[in-house]
Amino acid sequence: MNIGLTLIAPALAFAALIWLIATKIWPPLLKAIEERQQKIAEGLTAADRSQKDLAQAQDKVNELLKEARGKANEIIDRPPRARQPDRRRRA
Repeated sequence: MNIGLTLIAPALAFAALIWLIATKIWPPLLKAIEERQQKIAEGLTAADRSQKDLAQAQDKVNELLKEARGKANEIIDRPPRARQPDRRRRA
């Protein structure tokens, strides 16, 4: 066997393999990676938005609870109805 042919044949096969990977396999692989990165970024954005919405809802709940407790304390501090004259019974 000729030494030149022994080195050239594998080099050509390797070059063909590199060309095949670069033209047929690599572009779809990069596209899939980019789509996945975009989906992850959208998911992170949605998670941040959800956390902000949750914080706003929690603030609103705390405000409503504060109002409800205030009203409850007002009701508790009122005198009982038994001590007040009942106007409906006079009729």
